[in-house]
Amino acid sequence: MTFSVKNFALRLAQPAAPRWGLGAAMLACVWLSACSPSGREASAEPVQASPKAPRALALARGKVDVEGGLLVLPAGAEGVVQQLKVKDGQRVQAGQVLLRLGDAAAQADVAVAESEEQLAQARLAARTARLPVLQQTLTRWQTAAKQGAADGQQVEEAAQALRDAQSEQAIAKAEVQVAQRKQAQLRALLTRQELRAPEAGTVVRVQSHVGAHVAPGTPTVVLLPERALIVRAELNESFASAVREGMPATVVIDGDAGAAQRLPAAKVLRISPVFGVGQLQEDTQRGPVRVIECVLVFDQPPVARVGQNVRVTFHE
Repeated sequence: MTFSVKNFALRLAQPAAPRWGLGAAMLACVWLSACSPSGREASAEPVQASPKAPRALALARGKVDVEGGLLVLPAGAEGVVQQLKVKDGQRVQAGQVLLRLGDAAAQADVAVAESEEQLAQARLAARTARLPVLQQTLTRWQTAAKQGAADGQQVEEAAQALRDAQSEQAIAKAEVQVAQRKQAQLRALLTRQELRAPEAGTVVRVQSHVGAHVAPGTPTVVLLPERALIVRAELNESFASAVREGMPATVVIDGDAGAAQRLPAAKVLRISPVFGVGQLQEDTQRGPVRVIECVLVFDQPPVARVGQNVRVTFHE
């Protein structure tokens, strides 16, 4: 084989007729490459089979959601919107003020309660200041009575005066406590004029404006809580026995914008124990479809939005 290759190469080195020189050179390159060890090794490599795709057991349609859904925050009291502190799309932290109502009457009640507490504190201080004097007076009369310079009536009168002063002091203390509790109650009512975010999230929609009059319970702000995204899938009753908790699933965005976008792998978190009426599918001949709601969680945070329609494929 080596001798033949060498002779063939020598012939290629000699001048040749133009009509076949180029073809002979190409043929020699192909023959040499075929006889090389690398060509033999490449042809001997085994072809690896592609992994078998998991078998689909059920299909369902669903929507992207968060556990508990969107939060519709109502006004806690009646009043006029005095300050609007957020706007649509703004991220907020837990406890952050979203809006504030104006209520002059409630603020006036708090001011009156503060004055009442100050008056009760002053009355308590005055009655407390009398006690040492009355105690000293009683002690002098008791000493005088022991020495025969005073009778028992005078001692009893001094003791009664001290007891009366102590009772007045106790009443004054109770008045202070009542005033403080009344003030705390009015301040609690005043805090209802403020709407605060119950948890971190994003403002989806503000349903009021400055100057608007709202009543207690009026929806004012819709908040998307900062929680993990889930999928609520409607499983047709014909697939009810095929799906179980923990089963893996493939989720893709169900839309008309070209190829379907595949989301991270998911698994079944829980399955509703009752049937319901499908909201995402309907049989035009039979009418509403009976479905079971399945909640799925993602293995990784997906790039999706709450409310997006998805298609779910449940696997073995």
